[in-house]
Amino acid sequence: MSVTPTVTTGNLRDRGAANFHAVLARVLTTALEDALAAGDHAKAISLINRAFAEGTPQMGCELLCRASEAVGAARTWTVQLAPLNRPRQRPDAGDLA
Repeated sequence: MSVTPTVTTGNLRDRGAANFHAVLARVLTTALEDALAAGDHAKAISLINRAFAEGTPQMGCELLCRASEAVGAARTWTVQLAPLNRPRQRPDAGDLA
């Protein structure tokens, strides 16, 4: 199972984001595998939450599926989803009066 995002774009910002997410996916996947091998489910949940919060929804889902496959159906996984980041909008000049 691969958690490497695939982005084909010429935009430097998008390529930078894709590279960041690829590295983040590798780091979190390795750490998740280590946590699961050690039986440290609290750390595994923390890593999955980080994948959702700092990575992409797809990355979080793939790590959650990887953890479920490794541990089996006997374990219930609870993850905390981060809210979508939306840029704050400035109030109109008329709203300030």
